[in-house]
Amino acid sequence: MSAQSEPTELHVCHRCLVRLEASAGGVDLPRRLREALSARDLAEHTRVVASGCLGECPRGRVSVLVLPGSGAGAHLRLIDPAKDGEDLAEHVASPRAERP
Repeated sequence: MSAQSEPTELHVCHRCLVRLEASAGGVDLPRRLREALSARDLAEHTRVVASGCLGECPRGRVSVLVLPGSGAGAHLRLIDPAKDGEDLAEHVASPRAERP
């Protein structure tokens, strides 16, 4: 994997987070995402930021806009908060996360 000049940004929909049931721990999800990224040594090259509504409002899931550091291949992912960010960390770690 080549070094990136800019980090991959993960824009987590704040509206999705607050719409989750309290038992899903939505407001705590960005911290859990950062932990999952750190566990895969991706924290240095990935930034987790809160965003406004991304226009996709899934029930029981959270919308995340993935903006690769290359600037190309931005895409929306719907993640399961019960997986503590592991599904998103796995996606970011995969070579296909940076689509042309």
